[in-house]
Amino acid sequence: MRMKYSRLETTIGILSSILLTGLGVALFIHANLGSDTITVMVDGIHHTLNVSIGSASRIYNSIMLILALLVSYKNIGWATIVYALTVGFAMDFFEQLLAPLNITQAGMIVRLGTVVIAQICFGLTYALLIKYRKGMNQVDAIAYALVNWTRIDFKWIRTGMDVLLLVGGYLLGGVVGIGSIIAMTTTGILIDLFLKLLNGDHDETSTKRI
Repeated sequence: MRMKYSRLETTIGILSSILLTGLGVALFIHANLGSDTITVMVDGIHHTLNVSIGSASRIYNSIMLILALLVSYKNIGWATIVYALTVGFAMDFFEQLLAPLNITQAGMIVRLGTVVIAQICFGLTYALLIKYRKGMNQVDAIAYALVNWTRIDFKWIRTGMDVLLLVGGYLLGGVVGIGSIIAMTTTGILIDLFLKLLNGDHDETSTKRI
């Protein structure tokens, strides 16, 4: 049975996803061990087209939004648009907030721990967007369309898409490191885990179907 959520609960959930993304990106940047797979793709577009990171992000989001609308328009909603328009401000805020900590100069264990925390932020972010059903991240919307077509579990489809984003971004000139490998191999699994924790196995937002 599909759960009903209050407007306040939904708004808090979407706002939390935006803040978690901003924190996650800032943590990846300051760890300096490679970024999440989407950021690697955006970085690749930035290098290939010689545009700013912000412009590259808008190009990426526009392309992915069009693809998501074509194959999975039912999973695109107001949260998708709000998320895309505001997440950049959250990234800038947390990047400046973390700057005094000098994480980049810390030891490898601290930086790896920072990457792990960043990846947890991303897994929870995408799970929240899926949970409240007001519009998924574009990648997740496309992944769900592929789940419906192939009947393959979401976590494997999402991991495969992360591989494509990482390889594509790298070929375009994006920076790849151990943080990118961690993100590529765990995003789908973390989303699956957090959805089960947030909703329980009996909710229709199970990652095996939609």
